[in-house]
Amino acid sequence: MSESTEQLGALLYATKSGDFVRFRSDPADETIGAIVRSVTSQGAEGCEDFRRELSEAGSNTLRLFAMRRTLQARRNASLSLISEAMDCYALLPRIDDVPWDSWFKGTLFVARSLALDIESLRDRFAELASSDAIKRGDAAIESMSRVDSLFQCQLSEVTTTYGTGFLELLVFNFFAKAGWLGNRRLAVNDIDYQPTTNLAQVAVNLADSLDSSGRLVVGPIGQDQLAATTFSLSVPGSYLPTTGCLSFIAEGADAGPSFCVVIAEMTDDADIPSLAAAATDIDDQAAIFDSRRLIVMSAQPNFEDMNEADADVDFYDYERLALVALEEATNSQWKSP
Repeated sequence: MSESTEQLGALLYATKSGDFVRFRSDPADETIGAIVRSVTSQGAEGCEDFRRELSEAGSNTLRLFAMRRTLQARRNASLSLISEAMDCYALLPRIDDVPWDSWFKGTLFVARSLALDIESLRDRFAELASSDAIKRGDAAIESMSRVDSLFQCQLSEVTTTYGTGFLELLVFNFFAKAGWLGNRRLAVNDIDYQPTTNLAQVAVNLADSLDSSGRLVVGPIGQDQLAATTFSLSVPGSYLPTTGCLSFIAEGADAGPSFCVVIAEMTDDADIPSLAAAATDIDDQAAIFDSRRLIVMSAQPNFEDMNEADADVDFYDYERLALVALEEATNSQWKSP
């Protein structure tokens, strides 16, 4: 098994491979798929040897592969890709390596939508996984009887020019302090994502344009919250209410300045022009908006050398690209998934 773990450890996904909105093919998928099939063909004993030798980097690669296979299965209505994703979860060495409440359940949800027998998936998982993982997997599988939407799997399906994509939704668990009963979960705060417009397409349009400029490399698009600090002291509270909020980092090529882009669809009572003006009043920020949506670009601090002054970002060209991104997404037809 050492050859398989070494081969997996030598593989690195590109940063863009973790983007499930602008989802793109990656040749590493087929190589990793071949490794997974080779290991699982060795049965429970071979899988246990593989888990023992798997590095943290290898686990991260395997988990990302499983997530990618789940989305690919959704796109292609593929039963075999579901099986590969489940096999990957079984091969992960630590319980916390598996995203049980999100992607694991999401894989089961997609499997069920394809009329795949969940019990057969459970039996296959039990053949390959560790005893602790089998117990945790059984709990997740049992809970699927109460799941009727992807939102309950902490995932949201989006549709853009890249096709079907997934957003992993933000969930914050609040725990009491450790005591003789251990850490007790007090509450769960789910951050909703229910925009009335195709917010994901706005993010895709702008990310593509920034990439095409040749001056920036855009990272994965993910769900976010609109921080009140974006608007200085003019807005109370920690976060502004939105119907949906996305963000990504645009890193400067050749050590150029980087900035964060936040795209939010505001609630009906929001004074968007005033918010945009407040955001623009802050140094190294720019804000662009239309009747419903607000885009804020904020320069990133230089974390590599705290003694070096942050480079100023000239947002003028990027503001024009943001306006076009809003216009193009408004003119495109879209239905909420």
